[in-house]
Amino acid sequence: MAKFCSKGHQMEDSWEICPICQPTGYGFAASPIPKTRVDTVAPPLAPPMAAAAPITAPAPPPARKTVLISDRNRAPVVGWLVAMSGEQKGQDFRIHDGQNILGSEAGADVHLNDPTVSGKHASLRHKDGKFFLTDLDSSNGTFLNDKEAAKEELHDNDVIRAGEMVLKFKCL
Repeated sequence: MAKFCSKGHQMEDSWEICPICQPTGYGFAASPIPKTRVDTVAPPLAPPMAAAAPITAPAPPPARKTVLISDRNRAPVVGWLVAMSGEQKGQDFRIHDGQNILGSEAGADVHLNDPTVSGKHASLRHKDGKFFLTDLDSSNGTFLNDKEAAKEELHDNDVIRAGEMVLKFKCL
């Protein structure tokens, strides 16, 4: 028959002190468990508890991204340019409503990292649903579909060359 301590822990028949209940002597003073008292009958089982609803963690808040003030006040995107050559090949540039400056200077709306592109090389303007490309007296010229352009209307899939940089135009 199984042997149990006064708190209901099962013990070997040869044990006189419950290893779980015995005082360790560390951190508090406890009275030793008397060696004479050992129950030989299991304590009554507690009645089963009703199943509780599973605890779920609260849903995380939706992901939030900080919006730059300069982007918030920016005109809507109406098209884009895709670099077809040079070290920026494959990179795309957003075109916003209004004027967009293409050039190699840091403040250009479409920053082209090419030594043959002037600081302010050309302007791409969207107004009243139409796009216009204007050369800004660049050193190496601006070309639209292999023809030199002073001020030309742009259409979807037109190809622009600024210096040695080739860009494909896409409108929305």
